[in-house]
Amino acid sequence: MRPVLLGALLLASTLSAAPTDSPSPNRDLTGYWNIPYVPNMALGHEESVPYTPVGQAAFKNHDAKDDPTGFCLKPGMPRIMGSPYPMQIVQTPTQVLFLFEYMNLWRAIYLDGRPHHKGIDSTFLGDSIGHWEGDTLVIDTTALNDRSWLDTAGHQHSDQLHVIEKLRRTGPASIAYELTVDDPVMYAKPWISNRVLTPLKPTPGLPDLLEYECGENNKDLQHLRSFKPAQ
Repeated sequence: MRPVLLGALLLASTLSAAPTDSPSPNRDLTGYWNIPYVPNMALGHEESVPYTPVGQAAFKNHDAKDDPTGFCLKPGMPRIMGSPYPMQIVQTPTQVLFLFEYMNLWRAIYLDGRPHHKGIDSTFLGDSIGHWEGDTLVIDTTALNDRSWLDTAGHQHSDQLHVIEKLRRTGPASIAYELTVDDPVMYAKPWISNRVLTPLKPTPGLPDLLEYECGENNKDLQHLRSFKPAQ
């Protein structure tokens, strides 16, 4: 029995000494982050927006009074990623969670290799799955409804919207964020937007994320087209 026992001990020693596949520190996105406010994805270059005729007409004919967020509807994807409120990123080996101050919303991005859910109803924030390409987190989101706008400026999207995001840690105080809007109904080709997330600086005496209640003290509701006062 001694030779067998010695072999087992040697194998155990070899396994314990083998290097582990530890994740790169550059893949750590955890923390509290400021989301840069992007009220207009065109950034002053409206002529460069790759509209289809349908998309151009939808933008030209939109009315600011119809902004869905004015009715306290969720901002949707990708608009929530350009809204001027911070978020927290919580990360595990199989999931990344985005916890937003804006309307106290959250997104779950699954990293366990699952496909998109099939046959589910479309929603404001959609169905998101992700994977790592080197140190870049790639998020693919589908099943989005058409009840939100891409931005405050009123760029529209259809229920065929497909959003791809890329997040890459570029330093201790920055995450490069790339957003691709793929909507063949509204845009003739994918529309790409870039921005940078920076760390949230705590405010003494306040929580990192505050409570956001859209309907509370919303004095503009009566000016909205479909507003109906409570009976």
